[in-house]
Amino acid sequence: MSPKLALTIGAVLATLFGLALTFAPEQMLSGFGMTATGPALVLSRDIGVTLIGIAVINWLARDATGPAVRAILIGNIVVQVLEAIVNGWEVAAGIIPSQALGGVVLHVILAIVFWLGLRRA
Repeated sequence: MSPKLALTIGAVLATLFGLALTFAPEQMLSGFGMTATGPALVLSRDIGVTLIGIAVINWLARDATGPAVRAILIGNIVVQVLEAIVNGWEVAAGIIPSQALGGVVLHVILAIVFWLGLRRA
């Protein structure tokens, strides 16, 4: 997979999830089996705007080459792997419901997408 395609996929998905977490946090949290309390809504919106920022970085870096594109792809891999580990542990520990496993799977898939892009960078 080309780095450009990997970053495009990452940008589109980060935009979609970022917008949903920013503007519809209650629905997003309930989709993962969680209750939308005040603090959870604040954190969801914070994560949403962070994802939108990552989306902008990925989108603008689609045509980058060399060390810059490698750094961005590696950063994306780190985010996805760490999210998968943390969310997987939270499900296993019973901190979040098993419905959240879909998010873990998505993080693993995105880590693979970015890794495939890194192989061609």
